[in-house]
Amino acid sequence: MLKIKRIFALLLTTSFLTLFIPVSSFALQSSENCTFYKWFNPNTSDKEGKLLLKNCSSCHMSYYKEWKDDKHSMSQNNPFFLETYKQFRQDHPNENGNCALCHNPEAALDHELSVDLRETKNKKTNGVSCDFCHKIESIDQNPLKQGVSGLNIVRPCKGFKDIRFGQIKDPIQPSDKEELKYNSLYKTSLVCAKCHDGSNGNVQVYSTFTEWLNSPAAKRGVQCQSCHMQPRNENKIVDNTNIKYKTRPYYEVHSHSFLTGNPHEFRKKYVNLKIETQRNKNTDKKNVILVKVKVENNNFGHSFPTGSPMRNAVLVLDVKCKNKTGKTTLPLQIKGPRLSSYAGNLSGKPGKLFAKILAETSSEYASQHSQAGILFRKIAGKLGIPAQDWWNVFIASDTRIKANEEDISTYGFETDNNCRITAKLIWRNTWPGLAKLKGFMIQEDLLVKKIIELK
Repeated sequence: MLKIKRIFALLLTTSFLTLFIPVSSFALQSSENCTFYKWFNPNTSDKEGKLLLKNCSSCHMSYYKEWKDDKHSMSQNNPFFLETYKQFRQDHPNENGNCALCHNPEAALDHELSVDLRETKNKKTNGVSCDFCHKIESIDQNPLKQGVSGLNIVRPCKGFKDIRFGQIKDPIQPSDKEELKYNSLYKTSLVCAKCHDGSNGNVQVYSTFTEWLNSPAAKRGVQCQSCHMQPRNENKIVDNTNIKYKTRPYYEVHSHSFLTGNPHEFRKKYVNLKIETQRNKNTDKKNVILVKVKVENNNFGHSFPTGSPMRNAVLVLDVKCKNKTGKTTLPLQIKGPRLSSYAGNLSGKPGKLFAKILAETSSEYASQHSQAGILFRKIAGKLGIPAQDWWNVFIASDTRIKANEEDISTYGFETDNNCRITAKLIWRNTWPGLAKLKGFMIQEDLLVKKIIELK
């Protein structure tokens, strides 16, 4: 959003940049970088694309299907983003902001990096498309250049060969109208960095690339693609028998479904819950159940959760006991954290929130903008909605679990009955209060559930 500055390069040393940014060997002429370039439409339904082979699905249908079901294809036109952008425009009615630099980079390039995404939402848009990603020649080392403004994108003019880059060293040239080139950048996490790190002023709002940079994965040389573009166990890239292709080793044929086509299983794979219980007596000689819960982030590449600060996770405990007559009772919690209003309908329950919470520095920013924006702030506080990332913000708290680390919390319940303790770890794509206010269908993903019977 407005003023968000991609600062990942500030965290990189000169030697790191030298190592990861490939020295351009392409030396493209200025006439080969055309602002009137017509982007390939990946969609198979594009009539012109079929006639001119101007789409990706003509040769790569399996890749196209993966991309189509992935969030990258929906980055501009999903209702969740459009509603968020609408809210941004309430605060800044005369400014386009910089959302398009990552959410619709093709439109951003076509409109000198500034475009009103309300005007593009009803037009055919490919979000972050195949053609766009495979046109990245190199990364601009300027840390203030964000999203596509920090990428060197090749857009050949009419009469020149269309150029695409990738990680295969010996690509088969499909026709005399296009040229495929090897680029070592595509084997590194840096190709993801410009849109997966970002700050608002001095506050790092988005930090996935930075998290990776400081993670065990980076220290071992494991790139983002190792988890998010895994081998497809196939030996061909082209699935059109009329097109010339070469059989490849399986490790050269990568998935373009960045959450492996099953986001639930992908998230679930990297987290775990462990519960320990014991009976004790407190200072008043009353029977107490102590519950220790360990949440493990076994992903050694970034924090859990990661990405937008709206994404959050909750650990919630449900403790139900039965007295001697068989009646269900709820024991008194005497120790341990409770969930705050950010947890929505789970607020007040025993548990813990894992999230990056943004707060506004002062009300001065709000007073400069629309009444709608001011009203939203008043409602947001009551509904448990943190500050929006384009406001003047600071990080009030960050309780997310770092890569390959764990969180331990302890709870105490006063009871001498037999009890069932249920612990759940739930991932959410946004704040429940925001979903309620905007009419979103909140995505809640139950990742782990553990039950212990204590007698």
